[in-house]
Amino acid sequence: MSTFPETSFTLIAKIKDLAKGQDSAVWSRFWDLYAPAMRAFAVFKGGEANADDIVMTVLAKLVEVLRTGQYDPAKGSFHSYLATMIYNEVHMQHRKDEVRKTDAHVPIDETLSEALVAPSTVDADVDWQRAILAAAVEHVLTKTALSERDREVYRFYVQENHSLDETVEKFHLLRNTISQIKTRIEKRIAAIGREMAAAADRL
Repeated sequence: MSTFPETSFTLIAKIKDLAKGQDSAVWSRFWDLYAPAMRAFAVFKGGEANADDIVMTVLAKLVEVLRTGQYDPAKGSFHSYLATMIYNEVHMQHRKDEVRKTDAHVPIDETLSEALVAPSTVDADVDWQRAILAAAVEHVLTKTALSERDREVYRFYVQENHSLDETVEKFHLLRNTISQIKTRIEKRIAAIGREMAAAADRL
């Protein structure tokens, strides 16, 4: 069974056809597919502080974008369009934070009326791939059946960037065992990342 939802139909078209206010499993499926990478992308662009708010704001805007047909697949991939929305929300959030810090009397319309500022396609694609990888790592470490020892070893050795010797000393494991743990987890991460990217590309 797939870890991430399969989309045998065009998810975007299904969302467009939903009646306003209609609760549907379609949105749950969309959320499962995109929320982790959206959050990781928001963190890359704006840091942890506002990431959750940015994702929720973008999701709310996306409801209308998809229902009104503003997204045109002929003009580029959906993940590039979504990356641009997140990028702009990060930019607007930064503007609002700066206004609050300086107590400047800037009209709210000016703060929120930035033209859509799209990152280059190459930058957006690279950052989206980074976001997919970060989401896949988090998924494997928090939502798959790993032993607590393996999870701690991977976090300490790979994520916290401690040396192999430090890891051997901390966990009292053979060097080969630590390498096997790293390899096993990274194979899972690669598989999940491919699955997430493939599911997104089918939309």
